Amino acid sequence: MGAVFAASMGTGVFTFTLPLMNLDEKAGGMWLGSGFAGYFLAKLLIAPLSGSYADTHGSSKPLLISCGLAFLLPLLYLLHPAIETLYAIQFILGLCAGTVRTVSMAAIGASLGGEKLSSRFAVLSAVMNSSFLLGPLLGGLLYIDKDYLPVLGTMSAFMGLAFIIFTLCAKHLPTHTAEHDLTEETSAGPRSFISIMAALFGRGMGIGSLIAFYPVLLKSSLQLSPGSTALLFSIPSLTTVLLLPILGKLLAGFERRLTTSTGMLISALALYIIGSCSTIPGFMFTGILSGIGAAISMPPSMAVCSELGCAKGRALGLANMAANIGFMTGPLFCGLMVSASGQISTPFKLTAIIGAISSLFILYEGMSQKGLKKSGLAIGVLSTLTLLMLVPHSLKQNNTPQTYRYSDVAMGTVVNLTIPGGDNSETKKAAKETVAIMHHLQKDLDHRNKRGSVGRVNHESGKKSVRVSDKAFATIKRGLEISEKSSGSFDITIGAITTTPFYYALDKSRFAGHKDLINYRLLEIDPAENKVFLPRKGMALDLGGLAKGTIIDAAADHLKSSGIKTAMVEAGGDFMVFGDREWTIGIRNPRGKGILGHISVKNSAVCGSGDYYQFITPVSKEDKTRKHHIFDPALLQSSAESIATTTVAPDAETADALATTVFIMGPEKGSEFIEKHFPNCSAMWVLPNMTIVSTKNFPTIKEQK
Repeated sequence: MGAVFAASMGTGVFTFTLPLMNLDEKAGGMWLGSGFAGYFLAKLLIAPLSGSYADTHGSSKPLLISCGLAFLLPLLYLLHPAIETLYAIQFILGLCAGTVRTVSMAAIGASLGGEKLSSRFAVLSAVMNSSFLLGPLLGGLLYIDKDYLPVLGTMSAFMGLAFIIFTLCAKHLPTHTAEHDLTEETSAGPRSFISIMAALFGRGMGIGSLIAFYPVLLKSSLQLSPGSTALLFSIPSLTTVLLLPILGKLLAGFERRLTTSTGMLISALALYIIGSCSTIPGFMFTGILSGIGAAISMPPSMAVCSELGCAKGRALGLANMAANIGFMTGPLFCGLMVSASGQISTPFKLTAIIGAISSLFILYEGMSQKGLKKSGLAIGVLSTLTLLMLVPHSLKQNNTPQTYRYSDVAMGTVVNLTIPGGDNSETKKAAKETVAIMHHLQKDLDHRNKRGSVGRVNHESGKKSVRVSDKAFATIKRGLEISEKSSGSFDITIGAITTTPFYYALDKSRFAGHKDLINYRLLEIDPAENKVFLPRKGMALDLGGLAKGTIIDAAADHLKSSGIKTAMVEAGGDFMVFGDREWTIGIRNPRGKGILGHISVKNSAVCGSGDYYQFITPVSKEDKTRKHHIFDPALLQSSAESIATTTVAPDAETADALATTVFIMGPEKGSEFIEKHFPNCSAMWVLPNMTIVSTKNFPTIKEQK
């Protein structure tokens, strides 16, 4: 078990940290889904092969080869340090992890039987699933400086440890995992084989969907700190790990197929409810429920697979293959459904229905074993019809028949395009092209992308000027103009601090030496050559204060150029609307559920800023001030003048920049600033005591009824 734990930790540290790079890139829904598919594809391919090999040649050799190969994988990155190499490593690591999982299960299946088999599989499941909990935590700490070498080194160390333990225990491992004396009672027929494979596929699909899209659902539903979000995300895995040894022993004597189907149905119910959750208690409850279902179903399902036939390795290899097909299908299916339905919740509900239906086959098998064949058939038919009736409800959208809504994941949030006028091929084509443009611009303007315009400028700070794209140059120039008008309250060179991970959580003294690096006046631009130069080493651009608005404007412009007369572009609570109709926009409550009220706008952008997006809560009870991501360049600390702002402007770029600027200035200076420099714009502030202040020309706030 120690070797399996070490190998699982090595896999977990790498595999669940690599998506952080995807998050830095802010990939779209399909990219986010397919990013997980390669790893599961490798596990899918290797599972039956490694299991069959263990049946005839024993378990020692494949375990040692897998861990030894994984131990050496970081050498590939040292030879060619690129993101493509990391994905290649991920695929090979999938082959190694798939082998360790399948062969270790086969070794246990060949060594034990009866109730002991379920109990031992429960312990094995707990050990393996601990990587889902501990891997992201350790990997996140190792990747805090955006350097993957510590992650690779730790992965290699764990795999080396696993190799050593397997070597020391080699003589105790089975020389083969196939048995030839199973009775007809313990050897299953084709129907039993299909039923357990279908159930494993459904469960795998649900788990894959949660891994890929649950963080997005949490982020779009709640305004929590990264730590709180991670804690909510870990609840299902934590519950499973804690309950597996207990439930595995308590339920070992029950009919395994019935226990498996019960656990899977509980997990499916939790997944369906998750799609409707919007509160922290709701997510906590469904997370615990999901973990309970997994803890109930995992040990007996492994035991059932182990007793499918005399070839333990082959049977468990095929079982792992079915599960990995589900792991691959879940994220891809969710990516498609987000785009098709326009809602992040819909994929979870549909995946839950598929998972529930797939578990009904093994429920019927279990009831048949108990002599309840007719009852099992009746329950299966009624349950299937009920679940199918839920599909139309799950697909229901908040659209009128004359409105088309297209959604995807971009800029680390859910993007919604709402286009009145009906659903047609031209509208769909324009919507997909629009989101593709948003992805492209985000990569170019994001300082985290070292290959983008801003990333290259930062990399060459103090060295040489860099030619950037037309859009990046225009955005930088616009940022300089607002920096100048605001006398540095808004400063795009704040990146000298904000490019540091979790900068807002660090002590102010950490940045004392960065004061001279934050000065927009030092930035040099060459309009003739589209070149940008940061003259001092350590200077860095961060266009986060206006780039989202720039991208939203580009999206709206493309829709207009595609012949669309009226539409709304929304990304993470920021809006741009155009056309003849008037739109109603809600203003978020920064300290509670729901909204403060709503305003009506036409041909305008509405953007917000607040201390609730990225923050840490004060440790001291006396200190009520949050440390958050909106930094005052003059004070080198989080701004405390307000807790939220909302701005209205003719374009999203201006509205986005003003939301940040006036948040730092506060209502008194901010009102004077807008009146002097942006008279056609307006703003509203929510102060720390929840008082609302606004400019005279801000739209009337209609209270929520």
